[in-house]
Amino acid sequence: MTDLSLGTFGDGDSADNDLDPDAASIARCATTCRAPDRDDSSWAAPDEDWGLITQRPVSSINTSAGRATKQQTRWVVDGDVRDYVEQYATGDLLQIPNTYGEFDSIDTRVTFVDGLADSYGYGIDAQALEKALRVLTGGGRYTASQYTAIPCGKQPWILTGPEGTLLCSCMPVERPENPYTKDLRTPETTLQIEEQNQTVRTGAAEFAHLLSDALGVDIEGVEYATVRGQTQHSFVGEEDKFPIKASDLAQLHGLTSDPSIIQAGIGHGVQPPSGGDPISVEWDGPEHPVGYLDEGDVIAGYEFTWEQPEESLEDVAVVREYRITRNYSRWTFDYNTHRLASVVP
Repeated sequence: MTDLSLGTFGDGDSADNDLDPDAASIARCATTCRAPDRDDSSWAAPDEDWGLITQRPVSSINTSAGRATKQQTRWVVDGDVRDYVEQYATGDLLQIPNTYGEFDSIDTRVTFVDGLADSYGYGIDAQALEKALRVLTGGGRYTASQYTAIPCGKQPWILTGPEGTLLCSCMPVERPENPYTKDLRTPETTLQIEEQNQTVRTGAAEFAHLLSDALGVDIEGVEYATVRGQTQHSFVGEEDKFPIKASDLAQLHGLTSDPSIIQAGIGHGVQPPSGGDPISVEWDGPEHPVGYLDEGDVIAGYEFTWEQPEESLEDVAVVREYRITRNYSRWTFDYNTHRLASVVP
């Protein structure tokens, strides 16, 4: 187990000291050890998460910032923290406030948005960061410079300090109060959109293109609103509005618009999630191209993935055909599944 302290950063008078280390350097020095014996918490037997050996709390831990759930505070017992950070870190660091009273000043960090979130998306907010720090320190006094939080995208983020290292899952967060206004390029013009999350902005651009290609709509503006607690963007045309949830826009990001890319990839063999030898699968391609209007649905894109149907004991290779469709007053996002045939050598 590694037993190095982050407190070594910035100590001493040497001009050669690394006063501003990057995420990988901090992770290399991260302390890993058994979870501490404390009166207010008990820990389960070690388990493995993303290559790290961790201990979950037996039950939620009560802190002055609220209850920290089992997924929020997994204590890292062993493993290569640097390797984990090098794989998943987004490149920036979250600075810890000097006192617990200053956590309210921390801006919410949205790490990803999807349709499973009850609110806007998932990420790290002031409460989540404070709860994790209180679990790590035991709620006692601390020196902020000895602690660092490392965002890791969709993966659990790292909080590390002299006492040890925590692996903390991203939790539901609200949309930041002051999102950035960014340019959104459509086939006709450049619009302004109030949206901080890059994934949502990319999906918004795709949605605007689909409206133009499939429905012939000229988008004149984009409006923001909160409807039943969910962030929604409305694309405004000459005669109508096209509202859609931010989480649905995020799902548009990263889809394949050219099905031949999927056909070429799976033809060379794909690795099943459960392991074993790669298998080749065949797909004849879609019935309709992206942007096609099919009985009111707009074909939005394609994705290769694995599913495990209820009637099957094994993972099944599928292509998902994503569609956007009008559902009463707004547009929603869903998919149809095409099961792929395996090629027997």
